[in-house]
Formats: sequence, C-alpha cells, structure tokens
Amino acid sequence: MRIQTIAALTDFSTQAEQALDRAALIAAQHQAVLWLVYAADEQDPRFVSPQARLEQRARQLARRHAIDVVAREFDGYNSVAERAMAVASGADLLVLDRRMERLWNKPWRGAVLAHCLRHSPCPVLVVQQAPTTEEVEQSAYARMLVAVDSTERAREVLHFAADLQRSTAVDLFQSRDPGVSGVEEEQEFEVLEQFRDELKREILETAEQRRLRIKDADDARRNRVDSQNGTRDVTRQIMVQQQRSGADLIVIGATRNHWSDRWSLSTRATRLAMMVSCDVLVCGQLPQERERPRPIELGSRKGWLQFKF
Repeated sequence: MRIQTIAALTDFSTQAEQALDRAALIAAQHQAVLWLVYAADEQDPRFVSPQARLEQRARQLARRHAIDVVAREFDGYNSVAERAMAVASGADLLVLDRRMERLWNKPWRGAVLAHCLRHSPCPVLVVQQAPTTEEVEQSAYARMLVAVDSTERAREVLHFAADLQRSTAVDLFQSRDPGVSGVEEEQEFEVLEQFRDELKREILETAEQRRLRIKDADDARRNRVDSQNGTRDVTRQIMVQQQRSGADLIVIGATRNHWSDRWSLSTRATRLAMMVSCDVLVCGQLPQERERPRPIELGSRKGWLQFKF
C-alpha cells in the first residue's frame, strides 16, 4: 500500500533528530505528509518555545525534501507514550528513536518504546543510526533483513517492507525455531520461495536492480554453532544474520490478537534494538488502504480509569 502519512517524534536530542531525517527521506520517496510532534516528559530549559522550534524544523525539512510537513500540537497529553499513540492513530508509519526510559508516573507500563510497540496502530520504525550520505542521495536503505515464516501474516509484512523502499535489496530470513522439525523447515522454505517469486513478479520492472535472496540460520557460522549446541534463540539468530549480511534495516512482525502477543512482540523488538546498531521496523499492526489520511483519534477521556498494559 502507499504510505500517505508519517508521524515522527522528537525532543530535539541528537538521536531524535536522526529519526526526523530518516522519516523525511521516507516521506519524500512516498510523497507522504510528515507530521512532527514534540515528545518529551520534561521540557528542556534551552527551548523557550518547543512548538516554535518544531515549526522551524518543519519548514527546514519541507524545503530540503520538497514535502508537506506539519508541526502538530498535543497539549492535552502529558506523557511521550500518550502523544505517540495519539499521533499514530492517524498515521501509516510511526518513526522514533530508541526511548528506553520508563514513564515515571506509570512505571508498570515499562519503557516508552515497549509501550509504543505493544499498542501502536501502525508499524513502528526505531531509528538508531543517522542516514549516511549515500542513503541521503538515494533516499533508501541499502539492504533490509526481513524475518519471515510461512504464514500469511509474514507475507503481508514482507510486502509492506518491500514497498517501504523499492530500491533496497531484500533478504528473506528463515530463523530456526525451537521445536520445528527438519521436514517443517523444508516446507517453510518452499513457501518462502513462493513469496520471493511473487515479489519478483510484482517488481519486474526493477528486478534487475533489486536483489531478493532467501537466507537461513545456517548462513552465519555463529548460528550454525549455536544450533549444534542446542541453542535456538530466534532474536539472537536475527542479530547474527544482520551482522553477517550488513543489513541496515531489520523488519519483524507478528499478529497482536492477544495481550500475550503484544508483550511477546514488544519484548523481542526491544531486545533486538538493544542488540543491533541498525534501524528496526516492527509491524505489529499494518495500515489499511484508505482514500484520505485518517483523522487524529484522541482516545479515551482524561480522568477515566484505564487498564492499559
């Protein structure tokens, strides 16, 4: 699907500004509207008016990338997580840096990043590195590693990731899950071949410039050693394969039909972001096709008792 709206958070730190630069590059490629939101639990005393600075940043990005950039205000929301969820309700992609601090007034929710990964209604891109000069010129990642299995959900995640950057080389990574037999792995590999061939047919016009490969855990020596030792840590396998391939974007995704699914995906994604230095795209919820950008949904009323984990 075409990405129409991208939301990006910033507190004007170096890491957050790198996330804004990446969001602007993706917005330019998709000709999407970029929403900027100031998100900080405590206002930096250096900024007298954070919203004024945000509007200035919006004008800079709009001129540099020739895109529509809007600085949005969310005065009714105090915490970073609440602002993130408010803006994500109307976006196709949420972009932020790795925010590991906990909510001081709601410590049971865990880190801000984990909360966003559990509840975001759209995919979340966690930016950990500044775009290189080559990436700025090409407006794209060089290589992405997509962790997939044989499910229909994995197919949808793969297509979303491939559409995110149409010139990026894609590695379909088949992890080695505990309890999965060799026969089942062979069957899964055949399905991945079908996914790859289907993707090739869809991008036939750029197939010569774009590389689509299937990789498994045996591609990296450390994963082979771990497998022989009886260790089948999927998150570690993804990390090792990323280091082996040099991918600058990792893509993971899973359904979030139950609270345990949300916790499992957010835990894996948060741990992965701690283990690698590249960007991580987490597809807990994929955006739906629509004719116009969705309006901002302000969510539940303030003051009501809420049990949201």
